[in-house]
Amino acid sequence: MSQPLPQEPDHRHESAEDDAHIMRGIARRMTPPVGAAFTRHLLYTLGLMRIVGEAEGAAAVDRAGTGKIHRSGQARADDTIAYFQHWVRHGAASPQAAASIDRVQRMHVHYARSYPFSHETYVHGIALFTLLSDEVLTLADINAFTDREKAAQVQHWRAIGARMNIRDLPTTWTGMQQALRDYEQSPQWYRPTPAGRRSAEALIHQFNHRWFPRPLHRLGRAVLLSLHHDHVLAAIGQDPPPAYLVRLTRRALRIAYAAQIRLATR
Repeated sequence: MSQPLPQEPDHRHESAEDDAHIMRGIARRMTPPVGAAFTRHLLYTLGLMRIVGEAEGAAAVDRAGTGKIHRSGQARADDTIAYFQHWVRHGAASPQAAASIDRVQRMHVHYARSYPFSHETYVHGIALFTLLSDEVLTLADINAFTDREKAAQVQHWRAIGARMNIRDLPTTWTGMQQALRDYEQSPQWYRPTPAGRRSAEALIHQFNHRWFPRPLHRLGRAVLLSLHHDHVLAAIGQDPPPAYLVRLTRRALRIAYAAQIRLATR
């Protein structure tokens, strides 16, 4: 008989203002004074690469090779990063965030006429963005967040999901982890597709073009691929980098994160 999951503290009684304050603190701690744009773009790229492992998500992003990711990838990245920053800056429950979330929802509704999403795919997206920073940092053996910070991230993304009319969202960090795991273990939802591979290649190219000179593009690719789980690489049609590059990338992330924490706490 399986053992029940450990119970998490229930922080849902905390105010939206408290959650917003904690989210801003996390953002400050995670963003280095030098390299902030690189860090944000790295997380955006890793997150969208994981999204295009979704069969439905890949189709919507790729749009048979005509999506914005192919036509104007840098602008798409900048727009998404700006939305996420705006929601953290003002708080997901704020009137400013609500107006911004509504604009994103209208875009989703427009494209859903041609590329519909299942409820499961919407829940996966919310779970992924709740957990994304932790998912990346955990690969480098970094335990970054307190229970209260995890709860604030859950409430932040639940508020965004609720504004987008996404129902039955998990209420805890463990619940978000379970939703992410269940979805990505199901070939019905998460599997290799031509659209996913094409989109992943576009994201890798865009990241390299912005941050690395051409002779270092292979390094940029290795950095991105080293910060994914193997099942994600399989879903987006990418081979794992050599093991030594994976170790070096994740060790470099541990060192960079430790240095950032020292700077942020001074």
